[in-house]
Amino acid sequence: MKLTTAFVALAALAGIGAEAQAVCSSNAARKEIRSLSPAEWSSTANTLKRMQDYGWFQWFAYVHTANFNVIHNCEIFLPWHRRFLKDFENVGRQFTPTFALPYWDEVRDYANPAASTVLTTAYAGSNGVGSNRCVQNGLQNGWTMTYPSNHCLRRQYNNGNTINPMYSPEYIQSLLSRSKNMAQLRPAIEFSIHGAVHLALGGDMVQNYSPNDFAFWLHHANIDRLWFVWQMQDPNQNFWSATGVDTAGKAVGLNTALPYYSDPITNMMYPGRNGMCFSYDNFGTVTQKKRSLTEENTQKCRQRPVVTLPQLPDLVEGVFDDVNNVLADSESVIKETITNLLPEPMLNKWFPTLANNNTVTYTAEDIPEAPVVAEVPEDINTHSNLSAPSLPSESFDIAGEVVDSSYYSSPQVEVIDGDEYSASTVEVSTVYTSSVPTAAPTEAPSGSESEELGSESESDYSSSEATVAVPIPSHDASESYNANDSADYSVNYQIFDVSANPDVSGLDGVGPTYLMPNPFPFTRGFIQMHGYSINELKQHYALAQQFVGDMNAAGYQSPYAKGAKNLTSA
Repeated sequence: MKLTTAFVALAALAGIGAEAQAVCSSNAARKEIRSLSPAEWSSTANTLKRMQDYGWFQWFAYVHTANFNVIHNCEIFLPWHRRFLKDFENVGRQFTPTFALPYWDEVRDYANPAASTVLTTAYAGSNGVGSNRCVQNGLQNGWTMTYPSNHCLRRQYNNGNTINPMYSPEYIQSLLSRSKNMAQLRPAIEFSIHGAVHLALGGDMVQNYSPNDFAFWLHHANIDRLWFVWQMQDPNQNFWSATGVDTAGKAVGLNTALPYYSDPITNMMYPGRNGMCFSYDNFGTVTQKKRSLTEENTQKCRQRPVVTLPQLPDLVEGVFDDVNNVLADSESVIKETITNLLPEPMLNKWFPTLANNNTVTYTAEDIPEAPVVAEVPEDINTHSNLSAPSLPSESFDIAGEVVDSSYYSSPQVEVIDGDEYSASTVEVSTVYTSSVPTAAPTEAPSGSESEELGSESESDYSSSEATVAVPIPSHDASESYNANDSADYSVNYQIFDVSANPDVSGLDGVGPTYLMPNPFPFTRGFIQMHGYSINELKQHYALAQQFVGDMNAAGYQSPYAKGAKNLTSA
């Protein structure tokens, strides 16, 4: 069998493990976008412009839309998007062989996202302007996005010209630390930083065709990187974990074929193997503090290697003065900060893999053999022509349903009221004790849940509306886009309620200079579009609120809490 030049020949399948799988002869080296040299970013931007000219942004927006209903809200989410990212990256490498998708480590910017240099003319561009919310600077300035029909790239920040606080790097580290399998990790990520960034940017990013925005690719490359960080957190437990269900409630495993691509999930699991020919710039810096060594896990403790990080700016009152100048990955910085500042009970509760003093460093040598080995398709690169395939002209199959092209709707963006999320009755264990869900996660919310949302009737949240993706409209998309349809911010949302948390003076009697904010909650339309369970979202959001309260009460100061200095986006 012949494979592409990207990897060596596949070994005989009988009895082989991870070491005998198809090893990539070269990998696309993915870096945080702000760490690219001017020459690297110029090459990346030129490649992306050529991909736009040849119709590829349109094509990938279409593919994402056509499969939207079966790749979210289930354990297909992470492996499918890893394959999707690699497909996009492979197309770019046809134009520029050294092309690699950068990622955006968004949690560095969680306190003041709109001030990130990523969202300026230097990179991805800033907020949309005018009645159509067109982005008028950065990479995609002047581009005509042709899917679902001709329009400018749109963005509409969720707080006017600023963006509400997102999830902190500490909370994302806590999610990784507490998740023990894919069925726990996927909703933890999807219901937090994944949705938060989509909603923060708005415009095309809150539509099914969000791959129109290059920020989508930056964002999902980071989501994929976080998955890989989690895989390496404890390879014996995490690396090959694919437990869960699909949107039909059927069990998902390593043999499960991905929608559209048909590749088995097992081929998506190992970056650097089986066609997943990419690496991340922080690989090799991933370490874990283990809770204990048991009879079942007698791996010898090793000294943590000395990790050489980029030069870090000085901390001023415990924070970086401008996070745009911090080039080290957030995980490395936060792990050291957490273990130095938090007491052991807090580590045990929120960061169990960082508690106690036993350290184990995992490398590629510690990755166990693959439980399931599958043949790597010869067409892993998928596309052989520079031009993108043609789209269906009138209607197309959406996850098994043919929808007439006249259907088009823009999801409502009214926010879930803050008082509908309560942390008082939610325990950490309630979200992180189950293993594999037993019911399909896409059931429509019950009537009681619909009533909690407000005046909408149960029919407004019916399964049919929640599971139909947006096909090609018969009119210009801008005609259906309401520029005034921005988030209706709840008066009950508070960045942090000091009155309800009187212990913010901290363990030493002095509170943090910059309190950790609550992340802004999901909107009704976003929940409806994805078919999310309201009750499940409430549990996850309540945990995030509880985490914020505990960290502030402990007097913890996040080094990223000041955010970036406000910059002009022109």
